[in-house]
Amino acid sequence: MMLNEDGVTAFPTYEQLRPWLASTPCAGQASHETVARALTLLRLTRWLSLVRRRRDPKTGRILGNLYVLHDEPLTPFEAMQLDADYLQLVSQALGHSAKAVQVVGLHTLKEIAEDPLLSGRTLPSRLQVLAERLASQGIGTQESYPQEDMVHDSEEGAPSLLRNPEHPSSESEAGPKPASDGSLRNPKQDRTVRSSRINEVRTTARERGQVRAMQGVRLPDRFLGLKEEQQAGAMVALQQVDVPLRQAVLDEWADRCRGNTIRNPAGYLFGIIQRAIRGEFNAWAKQAGATAPPTAARDAPSEAPRNVVPPEVAKQHIERLRDLLRKS
Repeated sequence: MMLNEDGVTAFPTYEQLRPWLASTPCAGQASHETVARALTLLRLTRWLSLVRRRRDPKTGRILGNLYVLHDEPLTPFEAMQLDADYLQLVSQALGHSAKAVQVVGLHTLKEIAEDPLLSGRTLPSRLQVLAERLASQGIGTQESYPQEDMVHDSEEGAPSLLRNPEHPSSESEAGPKPASDGSLRNPKQDRTVRSSRINEVRTTARERGQVRAMQGVRLPDRFLGLKEEQQAGAMVALQQVDVPLRQAVLDEWADRCRGNTIRNPAGYLFGIIQRAIRGEFNAWAKQAGATAPPTAARDAPSEAPRNVVPPEVAKQHIERLRDLLRKS
């Protein structure tokens, strides 16, 4: 794509992308569904961000989208800052008709649960993230722009923590030293953070199975009406929200769905969760006069530290999603 003078270029249309996304080279064109699926996967993997939609002020019809193409995939936290509909996209991926999109959606949830930028109470800004990356590459603050002699991944030099991992994630991947006896390498076990504290998990029975609830959180009846994969995905995403806000997010979603016609309740829930993660959550439904029974979560002190959920809890929901994908 060629940039205009203002640094923005027109995104290729579906018709322009179809010849390049055909499954067989030089034979026909890809369908519009294939093009849409490719863009969805690029957004899920955070190489592409949808940062703005341009609509007709009278009809509300979408006139165009503004995308940002990145030179490297963003972290889940960064994607949520740029793409206001990122978690809704993850929700849609969990129930997508294409198996590949479902698998990528499940992997995206795993990345959200493991993102260190979402595990702390204070979330760094984009500038702070960039500054940390520059510092990890050994670029001092006195250099305002990258210099011509800076080290790249393809050149010799000190390893970079951002792009050049020191060790492969498993022994089955290519590494600097082959096995001495020429035998086949064995993959390492998944790296997890162990916790000595045992968490109590409350389960709610359903006709089609069970969904695990977080301690101190009451699941609305409307939540139990969602698909199982949507429930499990929402629980993973909800763990990234501050503890005092979790019940408020669920109650707000239930109140809004009760008072309005919501076409996509699961996507709406993921959108509210994302706003809570970004610090933009406002429980206006309660203020409008809607009432809900008090919960233990609301009695928590307002300045309580953010609860860093042990990975074992998120893994339970992710394994639940994997089982659902295998059965589908």
